[in-house]
Amino acid sequence: MPYYYYPPPHYLSRHDLRSHLDCPHCAAATNAQWSLRMQPSKIFFIYQVHALAAFLLGTATAMSIGSSRREMLGRTMSSAFGGIVSTSSGWIAPDAAMAHSDASFSSYQIFPDSSAKLNPYLKQIAPSNLSQILAMTNTNEGGGGALWLGEHHNSARDHQLQADFVRDINKQRKTKFGAKNGNMAVGLEMVQVQFQPALDSYIAKNISAEEMKSQVKWEKRWNWSFENYLPVFETCRELNIPLVALNVDSEDLGLVELGGFPNLPRDKLQKYIIDPTGFAQYASNEYYKTYVDYVISPSYEMHQSMGILRNTITGQLLDEDMPFSRFFSGRILWDEGMASNAYKWSKANQGGLMIGLVGADHVKFEAGITGRYQRMAKDKELNCISVILNPTLIDTRPSGSVSMASSLLSSASASGTDGLALQLRYLRKGIEVGSPESTESRNTGGVLALADYVIVSKA
Repeated sequence: MPYYYYPPPHYLSRHDLRSHLDCPHCAAATNAQWSLRMQPSKIFFIYQVHALAAFLLGTATAMSIGSSRREMLGRTMSSAFGGIVSTSSGWIAPDAAMAHSDASFSSYQIFPDSSAKLNPYLKQIAPSNLSQILAMTNTNEGGGGALWLGEHHNSARDHQLQADFVRDINKQRKTKFGAKNGNMAVGLEMVQVQFQPALDSYIAKNISAEEMKSQVKWEKRWNWSFENYLPVFETCRELNIPLVALNVDSEDLGLVELGGFPNLPRDKLQKYIIDPTGFAQYASNEYYKTYVDYVISPSYEMHQSMGILRNTITGQLLDEDMPFSRFFSGRILWDEGMASNAYKWSKANQGGLMIGLVGADHVKFEAGITGRYQRMAKDKELNCISVILNPTLIDTRPSGSVSMASSLLSSASASGTDGLALQLRYLRKGIEVGSPESTESRNTGGVLALADYVIVSKA
């Protein structure tokens, strides 16, 4: 079914939705809050943003003060959303012409549009063709680069898709390049760089999965279900595919959250930021403010609404909410650090493919981990492909504009892609957001695509 909402003209272009000008169900939007209305016959319930925030705040308040912010976030999100993303089903193969496919998913390529029409679209692509693209066996001679599979951490079906892709890509690369393990690795946001020896021991079959879980301090440092990730870990162990820790150590991230980048010793900063000039210049790109406003600022507001910005990532209690500047510094260190660690592996393994398993929030709209990796890899002729697994409305719409119910209904729609925002529009330099000039097509600076591809699990 179609969903209608009033899109901010300076940001969004949508897929398969009627214009708000033609829509009788369109909700009025103000600068303060976006809202969404669905057809009455289809609506089950609507969580208004303030009501959801109140629930999350109550849940967070009940937690122990000594908890780290990651623990608090994990437990709160599990109680609020755990039954939504993980268990929703009804994803149906959208194209009868491809119904004969044995693949467990449907796949689409995103075609962004920065013309005056701002009309991006999705094109269905055969799963077998997509697998070849993701394996990078049909690109440059060595097939090297990074593939980012943007996940929902609590979604078992996302992790099963990841495991299936790892196995299929490994088979294709061994056939094409002959390397025993396909000259590939799987990078993990879930594991911090200090625990790389534990991952190596697990792949070498020197320790069990349970021992690996203990040694990487999973329960303390990550908190999402370890069992959901087991298909990925077991596949890599069976095929002798290295697991690579990508994430920043909590101790270092906590220092940045307390005192900004000056609070992190130079040697530790250099561990995560291997391209300081590029890192410093990255935020000056014309599109970056739009990305921050649309992706990072809402994340800060969510953490604030949940009442968990009084704690650093390591659990240190703050006198007041962490300011946005410190939260922002921590977030970009996180993205830059993961991109740097992936790039270091790519540089050390010529022609190798790094498959990064990271949250969809780090992948969507180009300017997170994918854009940072591309910046480092631009002179090395490395490929970079971004994928969002099982995207929901909440992944792509403006903060506060989507209820949990509408997101669930969309995920059960005929294609699983109804109503997704496929790109963000950003403005030319010197044009103010919200100004009369911002709505003119000639003032479009460009667009940021949601990703290169989206993949939807079948029911």
